Order: sequence, then structure tokens, then C-alpha cells
Amino acid sequence: MKRSLKILSNYNYISLIQDFYKTLLVYLVATCFALWLNGAAVMNDNIFGVYMLAVAVTSFLTEGYFWGVLASIGGVIGVNFFFTFPYFALDFSIAGYPVTFTLMLMMSILASFLTAKVKQAAIISAEGKKRAETLNEMSKSILTAHDPNSIIEMAADYFYETNQCGVILYLGSPMNPHKITMKTSSDEDENIFKSILEKQVAYQAYESCSPTGADINSGSQNCKGTYIPIFTQEKKYGVVGFLFDDSKFIMEGTYNFIDVMISQTILALQKQQMTEQAQAILLETEKEKMRSNLLRAVSHDLRTPLTGIIGSANTLLENGTRIPADTSRKMLSDIQQDAEWLIHMVENLLSVTRISGGTTNLKKQDEIVEEVVGEAVGRIRKRFPDASVNVKVPDEMLIVPMDATLIEQVLINLMENSIRHSGSPLPISLKVSHKKSGAVFTVSDQGKGIDPSRIPDIFDGKPNKGSSDSSRGIGIGLSICKSIILAHDGKIYAENNSTGGASFTFVLPTKGVQNYAE
Repeated sequence: MKRSLKILSNYNYISLIQDFYKTLLVYLVATCFALWLNGAAVMNDNIFGVYMLAVAVTSFLTEGYFWGVLASIGGVIGVNFFFTFPYFALDFSIAGYPVTFTLMLMMSILASFLTAKVKQAAIISAEGKKRAETLNEMSKSILTAHDPNSIIEMAADYFYETNQCGVILYLGSPMNPHKITMKTSSDEDENIFKSILEKQVAYQAYESCSPTGADINSGSQNCKGTYIPIFTQEKKYGVVGFLFDDSKFIMEGTYNFIDVMISQTILALQKQQMTEQAQAILLETEKEKMRSNLLRAVSHDLRTPLTGIIGSANTLLENGTRIPADTSRKMLSDIQQDAEWLIHMVENLLSVTRISGGTTNLKKQDEIVEEVVGEAVGRIRKRFPDASVNVKVPDEMLIVPMDATLIEQVLINLMENSIRHSGSPLPISLKVSHKKSGAVFTVSDQGKGIDPSRIPDIFDGKPNKGSSDSSRGIGIGLSICKSIILAHDGKIYAENNSTGGASFTFVLPTKGVQNYAE
């Protein structure tokens, strides 16, 4: 009952009254004009032409065919009443008049229908242009969405604005959807969409991959919504439902246009799916590349120190009593240094396992940068007591979300790299600054710099073929740094200083700063 009342209210009684007054006004104006022409003895034999014009004007100004037909009947009556003897009286019994008036009535009705048809064609043409513009706008907007939820939200908005009715869009099965988006103009429509019956009909459309519901042959007689599946031959995406006020008044071509909009939605979902697949493939490719580089780096960087340890140990075992004490102590010191370096290498491998193995997530916490830097510098000074490190941090307290252990590992790797490979006894520097991009860490030296040809792939873990000290090649250390920084959504890069030496810089995003992962 409520639904019927709503349909009647949507028929718009105000528009009905307005059309009545328009018809009456046009009829009165036409009658007055015809009386003036008749009194002036102008066009006395074709007064009905004035009423024909009035019928056309009425059909143009009002909705539907009813008012034009009514104006046609009024015109025939007006000619008979005002301009046919006996004047100001109705008389259709005069010989020949019934046929004449019948022909006049048919002509005016035909003119009314033709005018209404032309008007309807103009409306359809304007609606078609509007739909084309809407479709073009939808295509541009929906294909720029970055995730399925955004696509569904935007599609629901366009369905609602275009059809001016309640819309519900299910992503996935209506009984267990991944996302539901609803656009309605009243609480009543929202309650209808939430009813069990409507969900069951929507689920039927999803399972059968065919339209179901009101005004559909296979639909439920009691449901109020019309549900159209969103699917391809390979995959079901969901269902879109419409709560038309009265399906009898749906404009011709509405369902065809809805199908086109659904096709645009499917294209956007497929594009998003392909983008995600491409990103997954790229990520897997990068992981495989990193594994290959790590394997090359490990095989390169471990071979020489292990060979040195084995050679020194065999020499001491076989000739221990004949080797001078100073030489023996030097060989034992070399063994100790190589063993410590191998332990450091294992620590690096464990670090990269944490972030690439997928078994442990980063434990990001708000850390005071000065404390993390102090811990890393303290460890590097224990390892290289003769090295000099100049440290500069901001005066204000800088707090950055990070996994402190891993960032310490990055700082140690970069400082060790500068100490070992700069080729200069001058101090290295560690500078921290706070910029709009985030917290910026820079390790610089005053040595020989980096071969420019190596800069693009220096973080890929490739061995330095030109290194004279193969056991201390850059190798795995910088690859570990890159993996850790990218896992923190940061960026890392190397460059040569204009005054000599090289700088290694990484940026960690602070709270509210966009990620820099590349």
C-alpha cells in the first residue's frame, strides 16, 4: 500500500494541474484569436487551422498525449460552438457536418501525436547526449581508481545519479559480500534493500548470472528491486540492484545503458586486478633478483676469508713450533678478524631473512634517532678502534617509526663500507637532518669515491670485479641496506661528493609523510 502511494505521489499532481492550466490557457487564447479573425472577416473559412495550431502548441508544452487529444476535441467543439450556424450552440446533426468534424478531429489528433512524438524524440536525443557524457565521465573517473572499493563506490554514485533511483552494489556474493555500497533517497528504500527477500533475489541473480527481480520474467513477484549481475565468462564480480519507482515508466534503453555502465565497471575491476597481478609479479621478480644477487655476493664474499682461515689454521697446525711468535700472532689475529667478519656477514643474512622470508613482520616503534645513531656508532668504534667518526644530529628530539635493530644494521654497514673502501684515513661523517621528505641519514667519506658506472646498481649486491680485496668487497652489505630501507617504505641512494669521496643517503618517512618506496 505504501509503495502504491509513493508511486502516485511521484506521478506529480502539481505537474498535472500545471498541464491542465496550460491547455486551458492555450485554448482560450486560440478561441479569442479565432473570434477576432472572424470579426475582422479574415480567414473565415479556415478557423479550424487556429485550433490545429493550438493543438500543436498544447502537445509541445504538456507531458504525454492526453492533453493534445483533449485540445483536439476542444478545438472541434469550439469550431462547432462559436463558428458554425447556429452560433453559440452545439449541433452535430447538420448534413455533412459529422463527417467534416470527424475528419477535423482526426487531423488534430494526428497533429497532436506527431508533435508529441517530435517532443519525445527531442527528449530521447537530449537524454542520449547526457548519457554519452555521463559514460565518458564515468570511464575517465572509474579507470583512475586505485582499489576495488573505490571502483565500487564510484560506480554506485554514477548508477544513482544516472537513474535517479535507489541503488545497491554488492562486490562478491550478496549473501557474503566483500563490500556493499548503497545509495538511496529515503530510509524506506534502504530498509527494502536490507530485507531478506531482496538479498535472496540478488543472490539468485548472482548465481544464475541473469537479471532477476521486479519487471523481470524470472523475478520474484513480491520483490521491489531489479538485480543485474556483474560478471564475465571467467569470473563473477557481484550484483547491482535498482529500486525503480515504477518500472513501467523506465525510459527506453535504460537497461541497455545500465549494461554499458556495468561493462565499464568490469573493465575497471579487471584493470585493477591486472595491476595487482603485475605488482605481485614485479615484487616476486625483485625478490628473486635479490636472492640471486645475495647468492652471488655470499659466494664471492665468503670464499676468500674462509680460504684464509683454513690456510692460516693449517699452517699453524703443521708448522706451529717453527713459526716466529710475531708471525704466529699475526696469523691468529687475521683468523680472528676473518671470523668476526664472517659473524657480521651472518648477522646481515639473518637481517635480510627477517624482511624477505615473509615469516616475520617489521616491528616498527617510535624510536629516538639520536639513541639509534649512538648505538650504531658505538658498535662501529668497537669494531674499528682506529677509525674516526664525526656525528651530527638535530638539536631537537627527532622520533621516527622504525625497527631499531635493522636501522642500526644499515648504519653499521654504511659506516663499515666507508671505512674499508674509501681509501682514505680521514674521518667519516654521519649526519642526520629532518626535512619535509622525512628523516635523512647521510654517511660520507673523503676518499676516492665510487666508479660512476657502479652507482646505478651498487645496491643490487653485485660483486665489485675491480676490488683488490675480494674478501672485503661491497657485496652483500649494501644489498641488505636497500632491502631494509625499502621495507621501511623509505629510499636509499649513493652519490659522489663534489669535494671528493662518496655519500650514502637513506630517507625514512616520519609520521604523516608519504612513503618513498620505489
